[in-house]
Amino acid sequence: MVIQPTALPASKETRQRLQEAFTPHQPIFLPEFLRGRVDLIYRLQDVVHTDGLHAVLYGDRGTGKTSLIRVGKHLVNEPDKPQGLRCVIVSCTANDSFESLWRKVGQETLLTQRQLGLARHETLTITGRLDLENSIAGPSDAYLFIQSLSNEMVVVFDEFDRLSNSRARAALADTIKYFSDHASQSTLVFVGVGKSLSDLLHEHQSISRNIAQIPVNPMPVDELAQIIQKGYAHAEMGFEEGLDIEIANLSLGYPHYTHLLGLWSGREAVGKERSMVTLKDVDEAIPNVLRNAEGGLQEQYERAVDSTKAKALFKQVLLACALASKDSLGRFAVRAVQEPLKTITGSEYSTGAYQGHLGRFCEAERGPVLERSGRTKSYRWRFLNPQLIPYILLQGIRSGMISSSGLRQ
Repeated sequence: MVIQPTALPASKETRQRLQEAFTPHQPIFLPEFLRGRVDLIYRLQDVVHTDGLHAVLYGDRGTGKTSLIRVGKHLVNEPDKPQGLRCVIVSCTANDSFESLWRKVGQETLLTQRQLGLARHETLTITGRLDLENSIAGPSDAYLFIQSLSNEMVVVFDEFDRLSNSRARAALADTIKYFSDHASQSTLVFVGVGKSLSDLLHEHQSISRNIAQIPVNPMPVDELAQIIQKGYAHAEMGFEEGLDIEIANLSLGYPHYTHLLGLWSGREAVGKERSMVTLKDVDEAIPNVLRNAEGGLQEQYERAVDSTKAKALFKQVLLACALASKDSLGRFAVRAVQEPLKTITGSEYSTGAYQGHLGRFCEAERGPVLERSGRTKSYRWRFLNPQLIPYILLQGIRSGMISSSGLRQ
């Protein structure tokens, strides 16, 4: 059985539509291209409409946090209302200070005024020249600036984990408390890589009651499958039965890989002048997917498995770690590696034969790619960058250590 909305040959327009539907290297901006995450969108909207409440979105790299807030901005903005809500997003860098971040907020506010319009306030009109470097030096200044606007504002600080300035972090935590204590109707949202609220905001334990903690976890298979279904529908292409689920399974929760596999599998079909994408196209797309994966994943992988010994097991053991059964925190025990390693190599190894490899993966020489926790005889390991796991899996398929057909559910 196949899913086939059209039998026409693939065309230049099809290529364009593929690029519109699958965007692995940029966040999604429009709601019609966001799949799943409906519950998170609702939670964000609830925060925005609750006075005194602010939000922290956190999770691993590649789980779609930036896409979520970009679509959220589109939904929050009320361009048809002169005094409606307005949302601005600024990206943090390692060199930012509290003052420079709020200067960015001012610049984005000016841009929003030009694009959507901001209501005029009798005490402030934003002009083409902003000098907020010295005028916003603390929480009260930030509060007065936002209050001086006649529109309620949603201010998003994206990539907050990159902000290394401890003074700036402390001042922003103070700003959350100041906004809440003074009943500001505007909302602050902080977005970044982390496992919890404390990973992003270290100050003011008392502000936790003013913050909605929104974890952005890897996406479930059915939501990733929707990306494939809707993407190929947008491109007016069909696909072989089970292809959407296979790509979702290979992505292991990360939409970046779903977009990469959807795009390059579609291009494989287009290159053969077909509008039907097959499971074979997925396999043949993997080399291009690996070459185009983001953020130095290839370098991390090569460093982890590098060896001058022909019979070294680093590639096989790392793949077995990727396939090992994991708990809710992404941790696995040494014995969980044994069965996948047997499947990969065709040989049975004792835990002592490969436990040393796990230790080596925790060393700086090989990344590290793993971190170890727990006590002797009950150690647990986890990947420092979970986005590396699908990459390892795809490398295993490409090299023939495992087959994609064997992974189908």
